Amino acid sequence: MGIPTSKRLRKPREFQEVRNEGKRILCGPFIFQCGQLGSEEGQSRRLGVVASRRVGNAVKRNLGKRTFRELFRLHESALPLGCDIVIVLRSSFDRHSFSDLESRYLRACATVTKEALANRPADK
Repeated sequence: MGIPTSKRLRKPREFQEVRNEGKRILCGPFIFQCGQLGSEEGQSRRLGVVASRRVGNAVKRNLGKRTFRELFRLHESALPLGCDIVIVLRSSFDRHSFSDLESRYLRACATVTKEALANRPADK
């Protein structure tokens, strides 16, 4: 099942744009980085997960990527439209339960959504 390719960040340039220009939220076992797209880019939400070798071996890195792709799939509507997010895993992510990671992820989504609503121009 998973998430379709159209909802993933694929190219290094896309990751770099979010990491350079996006909002960064420290969430303990991961870093949540969100970049807002302009309306010309489309209205989909996209995800990218970064798991370096410092996180652990391949099994642990893949577990982290699968976990956050599932969180994104379950709670995609918690993010504003046109939002790209990059999750940077830290080595301690596997010491936290799925429900703890989920609550931290949702708190970060709520923060991003609140800021996106505050920065939106007033409709008439």
